[in-house]
Amino acid sequence: MSTSSPAHASGDAFTFQLLHASDLEGGVDAIDRAANFAAIVDHFQGTMSNTLTLSAGDNVIPGPFFNAALFTDAAVFNTAANALFGLTSDEMYAALEGARGRIDMAIMNAIGFDASALGNHEFDLATDTMADYIRPSLGGEGLADDEWLGTTFPYLSANLDFSADGSLSGTATTDILDMSTYVHGGPTESAAGTESPRIAPGALFTVGGELIGVVGATTPMLDTISSTGDVVVAAGDNNMTALAAILQPVIDQMIAAGSNKIILTSHLQQIALEKELVGLLHGVDIIVAGGSDTLLADETDTLRPGDVAAETYPYVTTNADGDAAVIVSTDGEYSYVGRLVVGFDENGVLNPDSISAADSGAYASTDAMVSSLYGSTDAAFTEGSPGDQVRELVAGVEAIVTAQDGTLTGTTDVFLEGRRAQVRTQETNLGDLTADANLALAKSYDSSVMVSIKNGGGIRAQIGEVESDGTLVAPQGNADAGKDVGDVSQLDIVNALRFNNGLALQTITQEQLVQVLEHGVAESGEGATPGQFAQVAGVRYSYDTSLEAGSRIVNAAIVDDNGTVVTVLVANGQFVGDANGTVRVVGLDFLVENGGDSFPFPTFAEALGAETANVVNLGDVLTDAGTSTFADPGSEQDALAEYLIANHPDGRAYAGVDTDASGDLRIQNLDARDDAVFGTKSWFDDALYLATNDDVAAAVRAGAFANGAQHYALYGWAEGRDPNAFFDTSFYLANNADVAEAGVNPFEHYALYGWREGRDPSAAFDTSAYLDANADVADAAVNPLQHLMGYGMGEGRYTDDIATP
Repeated sequence: MSTSSPAHASGDAFTFQLLHASDLEGGVDAIDRAANFAAIVDHFQGTMSNTLTLSAGDNVIPGPFFNAALFTDAAVFNTAANALFGLTSDEMYAALEGARGRIDMAIMNAIGFDASALGNHEFDLATDTMADYIRPSLGGEGLADDEWLGTTFPYLSANLDFSADGSLSGTATTDILDMSTYVHGGPTESAAGTESPRIAPGALFTVGGELIGVVGATTPMLDTISSTGDVVVAAGDNNMTALAAILQPVIDQMIAAGSNKIILTSHLQQIALEKELVGLLHGVDIIVAGGSDTLLADETDTLRPGDVAAETYPYVTTNADGDAAVIVSTDGEYSYVGRLVVGFDENGVLNPDSISAADSGAYASTDAMVSSLYGSTDAAFTEGSPGDQVRELVAGVEAIVTAQDGTLTGTTDVFLEGRRAQVRTQETNLGDLTADANLALAKSYDSSVMVSIKNGGGIRAQIGEVESDGTLVAPQGNADAGKDVGDVSQLDIVNALRFNNGLALQTITQEQLVQVLEHGVAESGEGATPGQFAQVAGVRYSYDTSLEAGSRIVNAAIVDDNGTVVTVLVANGQFVGDANGTVRVVGLDFLVENGGDSFPFPTFAEALGAETANVVNLGDVLTDAGTSTFADPGSEQDALAEYLIANHPDGRAYAGVDTDASGDLRIQNLDARDDAVFGTKSWFDDALYLATNDDVAAAVRAGAFANGAQHYALYGWAEGRDPNAFFDTSFYLANNADVAEAGVNPFEHYALYGWREGRDPSAAFDTSAYLDANADVADAAVNPLQHLMGYGMGEGRYTDDIATP
């Protein structure tokens, strides 16, 4: 990658640099990344005058970083603001106050963002909280008594109506901002005593003598995933044709004003939507896509450890005019600065051939990158520089989060997977752990609760570290906080579960439960990371994304704490449960009470009636603070903390290694694995089972069971029937009294635990001997009996001392 000013592309009338980011979402990682991010932006802003710096929204998110602004020494805000405006006289900021989100905004001000789309997380704590950090709080006697300067840039959204919202209507305009006359906050605004608009549909910037239009768009699903107050969202349900019809008039106004270069900064959450939208818009040249954390990068980009580019930077396409257009996106949390250097012809048409991988791409906010740009890290953080300002701001947060890192709960020996690309697409061990914790807490109040549902979008980060070579490891120690390797702290939990939703109980029908499961996978597919993807406990199901949304669940069953099937809900795509049978579930109150992520719980409650649905918010009924006290009783953070303390203290660390989708058992994606909802089907010999059990074969023919595996899961193991030639059900139970006493399906026990513990499935197969004789199988941590039946027999791997066929 080039670190200097790019050469002017031959034949281009205008060369432009766009620096961009999205989903900054200050979390724990921002402490190490934000200052480097600022220094990188500062460097590139200095290399080209024809530059805009834009965000695609979600610049904040509730959590330790967001909340730290309440407790940070207020002097840090004064220092940053005075440095930002170069104030050194007696007329300086002296009374700025902290409030949630203000550290995030102070960082963005210092970096020099020109504009940002409005994302969904800006609304998470309601519009009054947003107003507190984007709007100024002016005094009456100059800067000295101003309590907050607000943002020095506008937020943009053309598909939101703020006119009825008491907190934001006073700072929102329906006019396109002329940034050549816009008052960017600070001393000028304070002296005028009049607030500049902080929200508009779009803005016109004069850059290098050229007029560049920037229009904003927010996810049309906003009111289903956040707290919009009285803000009205237009063009719902991700209908891109409807959204284009709203955006086009704003774009046309910009074109009429003389702009022939238009940028859309959009927060649509799935880059596939931006790809669809660009072809519906006339005049748009560049889209900065936000909300999906899609990392676009080219072959010259050095990525952070463990990161993999989704596609090449930029994504080249065409707009509705047939002219070239590009979409850019990077991963969030201050991890990358996106840089697009592109030429336009005299008519304002983008020239994709002018984009060089040597200049454009994703610049990781690492020490190494900063050193490569500046020659040393010290040179990047000279006194008063943006990097220095941001470093001082995050230092105010660091002491607060260090204190949280010293409040310990349980322990884990493994990396707990909560990263967006995983937790929104497949079962993960952190998803399991927090769903289990919610179920345990719910059962402590109401023992009839059977199923736990939460949305993957509510899990915001992993608990653990990614090493420089990409290795995933357990949480690392923090000597300053008294934290050892493997300890899970308050900070870990608060950072992973930043929304700290309450938990609510509701009774629904079995059929409605299947609809909930269907909703969880309705938007799943190649490249999609929908927040509604569920993480669950108490239920196991398989799904097929090639089927129509709403009919993707292939098999599903309610299971007990041991994973044993209790009730079959769906078999071979058909509902086979009791349509009138009810199930008590626990979910996040965001889902249950608010219908968040479009989950249909409120509709179900209305259909069944309040008495039957019996919705109970655990925060209203649980008063015992318990062992862990940093989060309110009945909240998801408290549930996880208490669960770890009770089940995984020192000496009993959590050890469930996360697998890829091929190893998932609760949520089985049939694109990645065979169906094993009713038993480990890939090594369940259905033909043998039916051939040796005539009564079962007759029942399957009559439609009473989908297959032999379903019968075995429900009844066969308890009746001593065998699932394949090498697994002797009676032998396994007779030789493993703990399994027999627990009433656990022995075939599933062997698959989950038994082979790892060296237990033998029958007298005909020696688990340890097979692993000892086949180092490749042992190294791959593969179930040895499953390997024998799938591969080993064909490869001649069995011998008399291992297996007797």
